[in-house]
Amino acid sequence: MSESKFWLRRWTRFPSTRMEAKLFIVFVLLIIIPVGGLTYISSLRYANTIEKNTVTYAAEISDKMVSKLDDYTKDMKKISIIPSYLGEIQEGLKLSNQYYSQVDAETGGDPDQYYVKNMQMKVQIQRKIESSIYFMNNIKEGASSVYLFDAYGNPYYVMKSGGVRANLPEFYNRWHETAAAANGKPVLISTQEVSGDANRKRYVFTIVRNIIDSTYHSVGMIAVDASIEVIENIVNDLDETTKGTTLILDEAGTVIYDSEQAFLAENLSDNELFQQAEGQNGSYIVDKNGKEQLVIYRKSEESGWLTLILIPKEQVEAEAIQTRNYTGAAAIAIMTLALLISFVLIFALTKPMREMVKLMKQVQAGNLDVAFPVRRRDEVGMLGNAFNRMMARIQLLIENIYRIEQRKNQIELESLQRQINPHFIYNTLESIRMTAVLNDDPEVAEMVQLLGQQLRYSIHAGDEMVTASQEFEHLRMYMRLINDRFGDRFQLELPEGEAAWGIRVMKLLFQPLVENAVNHAYEDSGEPMLISIGWRIVGREQWFTVADDGCGMEEAQLLRVRNALSASEPPEPSGRGIGLRNVHERLKLRFGVSYGLTIDSEQGKGTQVTIRMPLELDN
Repeated sequence: MSESKFWLRRWTRFPSTRMEAKLFIVFVLLIIIPVGGLTYISSLRYANTIEKNTVTYAAEISDKMVSKLDDYTKDMKKISIIPSYLGEIQEGLKLSNQYYSQVDAETGGDPDQYYVKNMQMKVQIQRKIESSIYFMNNIKEGASSVYLFDAYGNPYYVMKSGGVRANLPEFYNRWHETAAAANGKPVLISTQEVSGDANRKRYVFTIVRNIIDSTYHSVGMIAVDASIEVIENIVNDLDETTKGTTLILDEAGTVIYDSEQAFLAENLSDNELFQQAEGQNGSYIVDKNGKEQLVIYRKSEESGWLTLILIPKEQVEAEAIQTRNYTGAAAIAIMTLALLISFVLIFALTKPMREMVKLMKQVQAGNLDVAFPVRRRDEVGMLGNAFNRMMARIQLLIENIYRIEQRKNQIELESLQRQINPHFIYNTLESIRMTAVLNDDPEVAEMVQLLGQQLRYSIHAGDEMVTASQEFEHLRMYMRLINDRFGDRFQLELPEGEAAWGIRVMKLLFQPLVENAVNHAYEDSGEPMLISIGWRIVGREQWFTVADDGCGMEEAQLLRVRNALSASEPPEPSGRGIGLRNVHERLKLRFGVSYGLTIDSEQGKGTQVTIRMPLELDN
């Protein structure tokens, strides 16, 4: 609260700040805000563009990589289906099944004893199967090991440089359940760490499938270990381009490949790296080890694998930050130079004004014998010439005012000597009225009394605004005087209801209009003329109408009266329109140019004057 008051006080003092400071503040705002804002917006947009381009480029590369991975997994799946079409393998597996079936039947499950008796048969089975395995082992780069199992789980394989799994029986049980549930379809099993020759560890993912013969019966199972080295070769090019790391996860969230090998073979289904990847592709920002990472992901429709490309945010923003720093330094240099030029320019421009302020202070102290030295022909020079002319004019006016004041005092003295006191007029009229009463002439006495009241109301000093009831009462007295003069030729109709009588109107508003109707609208037809006053509220305005049923006006005459109101031409010599013009001008002066009188008339039917003024109620 105190801070807001501080800045409020600062702002209220701004109009009193020196011109140099004001101009400098304005120049600072006009330079720093646009240049700084433009620099900030440009840097922000450039950073966003860099990020979008990075996402687009990385997405394109990852699409190609996913396509290569799909081709690789397809090839591994094709290897797994070879036994289903190769009769030699199926025949060998069937013989193996018969062999071990006889082992169970004849030896009670002791294969060594049976092997001694049927060694030739066992060797024949192994040769038949392992010759085909040798072919499948070398048909595609990346096929680390191919294992064939008969229906009893007995393995057949050919040694490769990578060696054979040390714990093959343990894996068989898992593979057998998975393959049996797939009904002859290939199943991808996530990356596992396996030990081969000399306990050398390596990582592979496996494709298992039941081997189905022509009678649609399972005769065994194939397992193809695919080395992740092939994936590594594909991913290395991507990581080198993006300067990031790549994770490949299966549908369960288990890591198949990690270029940093930090999460290899782990399950990341609960890790935030994996949880935000929704849909087939996209990107998001995630925090990894306290650093923001841009994650771009693609999901394979073939394998269901999810590829995550993690690029450090600082790596993405490095170019944008460098550009921002260069742009910011250039902007600061430009703003500094512009402010220095502005500072010099401001003081050069305001120096003549400071000189003029000094001269004005001398004038304020009473020294009128000063002059501004004009050295230029621009606006400041024009201002200096105007100041010099003003000082000369002031000296001349002082002399004239002195002479005028002397003459004015003399005229006021003469005017006071000739002025008639209004009370003298009131007293004289009252003396005439009393004389009429004494002479038993009540009619004359009443007329004199009405005239005195009219005169008192007209010239009485006071508020220009009165109540409508006062105006209507004054109008009634006026009509009584007129009818006494003309013999009841006129009828007056006033608004009904207390609302119209309680509003405030301008003094002497209606009498000039009624007098205009009396003087110009009456036709000597023997019938009395009706003058009616109407009133209504229109929005926040009140409209009065003064209408008569007199002779009306021709179109040309009406046009002249309207022009007289708008001062396009003066009132006609007969005097018609002078009272209207007076009321119209008073309304405009009092309330504004949008208010005043409008006139409508038709010959033979009468005239109506509409008065528009703001609505004011009597308090």
